[in-house]
Amino acid sequence: MNHFILVVFVIVSVRAAEWSAWTETPDSPCSDICGYCGVRVTAVRNCSELYKCFGIAQKYEECAPTMCRFPRNTCCAGYVKGVVGKEFQCVAASATMKAKTKLS
Repeated sequence: MNHFILVVFVIVSVRAAEWSAWTETPDSPCSDICGYCGVRVTAVRNCSELYKCFGIAQKYEECAPTMCRFPRNTCCAGYVKGVVGKEFQCVAASATMKAKTKLS
């Protein structure tokens, strides 16, 4: 009994579509009003063929550093109360200074 096996390899070339250049969006509104809880779109780009581009279409940044009023938390996750210039604002928790002395 002879067996015959046919193996076919198909190579498909997939070429990603191309993105346009980034366009800044300086007037994009913030999604919240305080605590660095909001985000705003800082730049956008378009894909030449819908759903065929790899990567992100929008760049974001956190916004609204003013501290929130009660009953909300003062600052959102990753931020703490701090002083910027002469104002109290929310600042990145990693930007706070470590204490120079310990009280025991």
